[in-house]
Amino acid sequence: MEQLLGALLTRVLLDVSLAFAAFFLGFFTAFFYYRHVLRRPAVKRPAAAPTEAAGGEHAPPVAVANEIARADMAAQQLRDLAQHVASDVGAHNTLVEGIADQLGSLTQAGGSDTVLIMQAVAKIVDANKKLASRLEDAEQKIQAQAEEIRTQQFEARTDALTKLANRRAFDGFLMECVDKHRRTRRPFSLVLLDVDHFKRFNDVHGHQAGDEVLRSVGKTLTRTVSSGDLACRYGGEELAVVLASASADEAKIAAERIRRAIETLAVTYEGEVLHVTASIGMATHSADEEPARLTRRADEAVYAAKKDGRNCTYWHNGDHCVRVTPTATEALGRALPAIAGGQAEGRAGVVSRAAFSDELGRRIAESHRFGYPLTLLCFRVKDFAKLQLTYGNAIGAMLMDALAAFIQSALREMDLLGKLDDSELIVLLSGCTDSAARIVGQRVKTSISLCPIPLGSRQIRLELDMGAATVQPDDNAAAAIASARGDMEAAARAENPEQPAAELATV
Repeated sequence: MEQLLGALLTRVLLDVSLAFAAFFLGFFTAFFYYRHVLRRPAVKRPAAAPTEAAGGEHAPPVAVANEIARADMAAQQLRDLAQHVASDVGAHNTLVEGIADQLGSLTQAGGSDTVLIMQAVAKIVDANKKLASRLEDAEQKIQAQAEEIRTQQFEARTDALTKLANRRAFDGFLMECVDKHRRTRRPFSLVLLDVDHFKRFNDVHGHQAGDEVLRSVGKTLTRTVSSGDLACRYGGEELAVVLASASADEAKIAAERIRRAIETLAVTYEGEVLHVTASIGMATHSADEEPARLTRRADEAVYAAKKDGRNCTYWHNGDHCVRVTPTATEALGRALPAIAGGQAEGRAGVVSRAAFSDELGRRIAESHRFGYPLTLLCFRVKDFAKLQLTYGNAIGAMLMDALAAFIQSALREMDLLGKLDDSELIVLLSGCTDSAARIVGQRVKTSISLCPIPLGSRQIRLELDMGAATVQPDDNAAAAIASARGDMEAAARAENPEQPAAELATV
């Protein structure tokens, strides 16, 4: 009986300990997030010209005070909750200790009343259930408070109108890029853009029309800007993009790409179509340059673009402002819609390698259950490294955008397009046999090879390697992708026996 009692008490106390540990893990996680993320001191910002109050500028003192008060309230609720739980656990421990003392006295007296022992155990079990219930309730409240704190942190760094990052996030990210440049010497660039004649939208159509223009421009930036860069609302009708790893030449191409995307934007408001353009200025960070000076140079380039008639891009080269001329950049920009059927808007519909692999794994499981075939098509641009070396990484990225958009336009809704690396794309074709997939792949190869792309005074033709593989019953995602890439390598060697086999990276 004593062994049974000891085992029961050990189990009860272990359950309480685990529940209590889980609660305080959640509590301290939420409190750490509050102290070290939400309440983290803001990065010291460079001086900047005053901007309109609407959404883009630094939060006014009242707004900052409200944010702090809201965060402090959430933290206080966490502290109160911890005190209540500590009180509940203390009362529980007192009860258990009292029952244990009674049982100890009974044992010392030589008693073995089974009924009394079982009643004592029942009391402990009941107390344990009540405490576990209170801990579970407290844990749910902890999660709700943690979500509230995360929401505050997101709102504190997001512009409410455009859903872009706000000026606070811009300042922090820009300083991070400066610090990274000091360590690695990797270039980065800043693009500032000002919506042309924005006051006219407000005066003629009303401020709500102006808001709709800014929302639309914000969505365009979200689609156009790469994931590693930051687009934000800088202030009023001014927006900014920090290109985290872009040289001057790459930034010129990116800036022109942004300008063209905005130029083609048509905003419908109350039955009228509003056409939008932007004046763009860019500057590339130079050695040991402070954020304030970089921002000022980009702003001077914006002013030069406005002075030159708007809807153009200027680059501040460190000495003066130079217009980005319509050389290979604009020629490529005109060629992309021809290749992609007018759908070359970034990597829309293209998932990452990891996301493709995850979805492929899920589809493989479904195909096993329902018995339909899955086939993968793999495409690689031939001599892509040489193309990048000749024309630059940005040109290479834009060509891959166009290729991805073209392939996407030919796919069904159930199919999936993914990016394996800088030069390779992969397609999942549901319910498609190997022979049918190869017909699709050959059409893509032929269409791309017949479309010359003008780059300045030259023209290039993209040539593709292509491979296909039907997913086998015992394949996982990695094996299926490896089969498609292996078939592509075999086809490439058959076309060019002297070409060395490429090393296939694992998924």
